[in-house]
Amino acid sequence: VESVQWTFDKTTPDDINGELRHLAEFLATKQFDLVINLPMRGGGIRRVSSFMTHGYRTRRLAVDYSIPLVTDVKCTKLLVESMRVTGRNPLMKTHTDCMTSRRIIKLPGFIDVHVHLREPGATHKEDFASGTAAALAGGVTMVCAMPNTNPSIVDRETFNQFRELARAGARCDYALYVGASDTNWENVWELASQACGLKMYLNDTFGTLRLSDMASWQRHLSRWPKRAPIVCHAERQSMAAVILLAHLLERPVHICHVARKEEIQLIRAAKEKGLRVTCEVCPHHLFLSTRDVERLGVGMAEVRPLLCSPEDQEALWEHMEYIDVFATDHAPHTLAEKQSERPPPGFPGLETILPMLLQAVREGRLTLEDIKRKFHRNPRNIFNLPEQPQTYVEIDLDEEWTINNAELKTKAQWTPFNGTKVTGRVHRVVLRGEVAYIDGEVLVQPGFGQNVRSKMPLPQKLEMEGSELPSDMDANDTFARLLTEGTSTPAPRAATVHFVDEANASTSPAAGSFLRPVSPSPRLRLDSNTALKDYLQKSSALSEPNPVTHCLVGKHILSVDIFDKERLNDLFNLAQLLKSRVTKDRPVDDLLRGKIMASIFYEVSTRTQCSFSAAMQRLGGHVITMDQVTSSVKKGETLEDSIKVMASYADVMVLRHPEPGAVSRAASFSRKPLINAGDGVGEHPTQALLDVFTIREEIGTVNGLTITMVGDLKNGRTVHSLARLLTLYNVTLQYVAPYGLGMPEGIMRYLHQRGINQVTFDTIEQALPTTDVLYMTRIQRERFQSEEEYQRCCGHFIVTPKLMTRANKRTIVLHPLPRVEEISRDFDSDPRAAYFRQAEYGMYIRMALLAMVVGCRSTAL
Repeated sequence: VESVQWTFDKTTPDDINGELRHLAEFLATKQFDLVINLPMRGGGIRRVSSFMTHGYRTRRLAVDYSIPLVTDVKCTKLLVESMRVTGRNPLMKTHTDCMTSRRIIKLPGFIDVHVHLREPGATHKEDFASGTAAALAGGVTMVCAMPNTNPSIVDRETFNQFRELARAGARCDYALYVGASDTNWENVWELASQACGLKMYLNDTFGTLRLSDMASWQRHLSRWPKRAPIVCHAERQSMAAVILLAHLLERPVHICHVARKEEIQLIRAAKEKGLRVTCEVCPHHLFLSTRDVERLGVGMAEVRPLLCSPEDQEALWEHMEYIDVFATDHAPHTLAEKQSERPPPGFPGLETILPMLLQAVREGRLTLEDIKRKFHRNPRNIFNLPEQPQTYVEIDLDEEWTINNAELKTKAQWTPFNGTKVTGRVHRVVLRGEVAYIDGEVLVQPGFGQNVRSKMPLPQKLEMEGSELPSDMDANDTFARLLTEGTSTPAPRAATVHFVDEANASTSPAAGSFLRPVSPSPRLRLDSNTALKDYLQKSSALSEPNPVTHCLVGKHILSVDIFDKERLNDLFNLAQLLKSRVTKDRPVDDLLRGKIMASIFYEVSTRTQCSFSAAMQRLGGHVITMDQVTSSVKKGETLEDSIKVMASYADVMVLRHPEPGAVSRAASFSRKPLINAGDGVGEHPTQALLDVFTIREEIGTVNGLTITMVGDLKNGRTVHSLARLLTLYNVTLQYVAPYGLGMPEGIMRYLHQRGINQVTFDTIEQALPTTDVLYMTRIQRERFQSEEEYQRCCGHFIVTPKLMTRANKRTIVLHPLPRVEEISRDFDSDPRAAYFRQAEYGMYIRMALLAMVVGCRSTAL
């Protein structure tokens, strides 16, 4: 073994004639037999999460060029020791795809029903953007925000303000509380369908929302609809009183942050008597006690309810079966405030609750099933919260690490658990199909989160007669069932999310089903052709529709406008699955066996035509071709007649035509699904689909990126479709084009109406510093009236290795191809050159699209 200082690639244009060739060159030419690359984790510094670090690029090239790769330090030590003992090189089993000692499990996105985000009024402590970033870092994909802000959220005006702040700032999904005051009991119930619950403060806490007497309690308990939760900050005698009063008024009630032995014993007795009460407990009461006050300091330990005694804490653990919900009571304050003479009560907790709970699993005090039930299912059932489709959290169960103030996303920048050693860490969070967080980095922008109550209609105004209670025959059945049965019904699983097997869950973390993540985007785990066909059949018009999937069977694909986020995610999931099976030589040729695709190209094509043909044949189908040179078009046959004839021969048709709108016109004459492969300067929807898929595969997400489009933007149908498709994401678009070839005004106006930020530059150099994706296009000779006019527009923008030294190391370069002179061949060996991988991704996208459009009929099963 020889240690060498080896640069990954050349850093300057002149850095070519060194003694050593660069590492990237050896990898690209497969001159290594084995690569060992150990990712940095838990080294006491900010975790490396960049997708384009030298380490990531090394591993990526090793995978791309099928070089055996070792990434685990334990395996590396064993390998080196075995080579030392045996004195020979190891035998390489290159057919083995992946082996890992890490245990990665998928759990549902967690829900925190008790969070103080301090906005409006105290954004120096926290706001929606920072608080929900902390939530994602802690594996929480939905938060319920409390109303004790400044001003307090007690009426429609303040609630609307609260809602707008959340809409602009939240990165994860959310619901909002409204607060009970002594004066708002007559009208606050009108917000019941828009709020996740009514918060009643019955004891002293941070803020001014405390109800002064029991008469106010009764008014709110009577008026608030029984179908909507009431949540009470009630300690000791107050808790006993409100449970009794709620029982007398025949309504359920939820008790916040239970912290005392007598409180949990009272809740146990109430449940055993059949009273409709649920409760939550906070991690700082489970894992901290009065014994920790001296270590933390009196001010830092200030919280409401106060830290409990060891005896109280033990009682909470002994009564775990009576605790319905884990909640953080995330209540951040700055260090300066906590260290002042009058420290406010509260701890931040969003980022530490899951690690502490996982440590308890490690120690045998909890099970993974406990966490799923009390931190996901019960919150959903009690608060009537919707399912989050394609949302899950990946956990590395074996990672040992130390909680560190410096790594926190919360503005508070401290935690009472600082310095605590734990085992189990959030690796990745996927929210509604988008990678929202991975290894220390939040990838979604403020505003990505959705209000889970936004689509619910306003309640009808109820007629009130004197002190008569509002009619509420459909009381909270889920709430009642949860209380009377003592256990919650498991929430139905989304088709694309695989959770740890609930039936086999045990106290051992090894009881779960473990996954090996190989891509930064969510994927279906269908391990056989039967499973593949089942998935496609569920998407088919011939079977019951999949509740998540939007059916594409039999539909024309003429524009990207047909796609929404759900359809895109279904398509990308299937493309990833097909890619995985093809690269592993696992056949998929029975999916469209016996089907025929007509390839009709009135313009020349290499990638689009060949990738569609390859896609159909890999799926087991056949291809017939037609063009304007060798067909009856030479004799004067119209497009309409040609389409009618070809539709009688094929199950699906792919059409390219030089005239804008021709494909749409042809579709009106076709009785078979027609896919637009490009219509002049109009649209090229399948190119846009593969472009977005490429960005997801290469970078891991689309949200938050800056995408720079360069070249002939006026005539380039690829950029027209891509720009329209990107309106589904939170992106910034930058344009660089020769004079007269800029993005058409109609498209820019369309993007502006959908909130896309657009910037125009004169040179690539101006745009590069902020660019994540550089999308190059050629100047299209065929669209110009004269050669002279074409030549005037050529050669202005060329990507070279020297130019790319100005770009971020994460930046990737895409091109729909063919290229002419806009990308130097010298740049091809740079790992950021993704355009040939982009062309390959196109086949997988078109395989997925054909499978979903043609469908898998039951007779094929």
